[in-house]
Amino acid sequence: MKPFLIHYPLSVKEVYLFLIISLVLSACTSGKRSNYSDEKQPNIVFLFADDFGNNVPSVNGNKWVSTPHIDAIAKGGVRFRQNYVTAPICCASRAGLLTGRYQQRFGSENHLHYPYNSAYAGDGGLDYLKKLGIDSLDVKTQGIPESELNIAQILKQNGYTTGIIGKWHAGFYDGYRPHQRGFDYSWGWYGGSSLYYTDSSDVNFVTFKDENGLYHHYPSSTGKYQWQRDPIATGIFRNGKLVDEKEYQTFAIAREAEAFLEKNKDKPFFLYVPFGAIHTPLQAVTKDYKQLNKIRDPQQKVLLAMVLGLDEAVGRITQKLKELGLEENTIVVFSGDNGSTYHSLKPGEKGEGKTVYDGTYENLNLPFKGGKLTHYEGGIRTPLFIKWPGKIEPGSVYEHPVSTLDLLPTFVAATKTKLPANRKYDGVDLWPFISGDNPESPHPVLFWRNGFVKTIRKGDYKLLENDRDKTVFLYDLKKDPCEQTDLATQLPAVVNELRHDFAQWEKELSPPRWKSPKVTEILVDGKLVSFQP
Repeated sequence: MKPFLIHYPLSVKEVYLFLIISLVLSACTSGKRSNYSDEKQPNIVFLFADDFGNNVPSVNGNKWVSTPHIDAIAKGGVRFRQNYVTAPICCASRAGLLTGRYQQRFGSENHLHYPYNSAYAGDGGLDYLKKLGIDSLDVKTQGIPESELNIAQILKQNGYTTGIIGKWHAGFYDGYRPHQRGFDYSWGWYGGSSLYYTDSSDVNFVTFKDENGLYHHYPSSTGKYQWQRDPIATGIFRNGKLVDEKEYQTFAIAREAEAFLEKNKDKPFFLYVPFGAIHTPLQAVTKDYKQLNKIRDPQQKVLLAMVLGLDEAVGRITQKLKELGLEENTIVVFSGDNGSTYHSLKPGEKGEGKTVYDGTYENLNLPFKGGKLTHYEGGIRTPLFIKWPGKIEPGSVYEHPVSTLDLLPTFVAATKTKLPANRKYDGVDLWPFISGDNPESPHPVLFWRNGFVKTIRKGDYKLLENDRDKTVFLYDLKKDPCEQTDLATQLPAVVNELRHDFAQWEKELSPPRWKSPKVTEILVDGKLVSFQP
């Protein structure tokens, strides 16, 4: 643009006209910056749901309940059709998410073993660990090692205030807790789950129990030992101190998030909100439960009611951003840690039956195969929605495979923070792909490993090998996303190529920092599948 030439002397009319033109040009150019360096640092609110598979939000196909508040994030930004987590279990998936690196690189491949004095150990006590061949002292060093940096630690270096509200599941003991790992404020529990409410006589809530009246999941002689709040894994902690929380867990998380936003509204913040819902214990709000009389399966009825409560909490948090005037300068992300689960209970049998994934009930993973604890699409594909007003076109859809590994480098790029140069990151900055500046796929190859279960996706081909079950499956996900047609015997050259690529990747990895002696068996479409959590 040519500069304005000013001739003196100017008339009052000419001066007035010049000032108007200058203001207009200033307004026009201020909204077209090519970078964020001279803009206000964006806030980030990352909403992360538990056991929340790809098809649970109604925008992704849930035909049993509607999730308008979660859907609004997708409709207001970009929806990723093929988002993957790094494992179909909580701990390993979160280790990859928080660090932006495959968790196998730093030995966090296996599920955390619960301390013998926690509610999870129940009747077994110390024998619980001895039967697994695990030293009780070793449990104290399980979690993401101190050598790794998580999202909060990296963003703090750029002046961000950080908070976590909800489920941590990345270490139980001193040195491994969130308030010691970069979070300025932490509220939540350190284990896999916690009670949603503590007063069992409260008629405002409903709990799923089996036909014998016993609590679901991790049963004992009482049928309910896990569903108490112990002082190490399932209790609620605020900045490391145990608190007596009375409010329904999902709504307490919303309350804490609202308070964090209010307190930190005048400075850049990163708020990580890992909900407990829809993980066990299956406990829902009665008013939501009563809406679902058409749901046939009694367990799924409670689970779907929990989805409604979660959506309500998400709505409260996003509404608070609007009320505080923060919406326009806040990146809001919604995702899940792994596929949804189902535990088929057998009346009269001590304990619970095998997990079953098929079409005989309101299976939230359908039409995908499998679910939590499997490497099928139902276990490792989850929703991912990112909303950033003015930066992402509302209603966008991204088709190429992405990973929750990508969130750390994407947040780092948006906030103009620097990644540490002394380690390899497996995630990529998604902004060039979302904008269309880079038309390529962010991940030509993706890997998964849980002990004897090994999987690779390269292009549209996905190879699944299970050393214990002695099975090999090859699928073309472009033609067969529901994994119904095995091509392994038809395409041996592809199988060998993917095996070679997987073996090369394994050479880069560290051995697991703790062992996993447990084997879980799941029924997928009537066939037994083994998994090593």
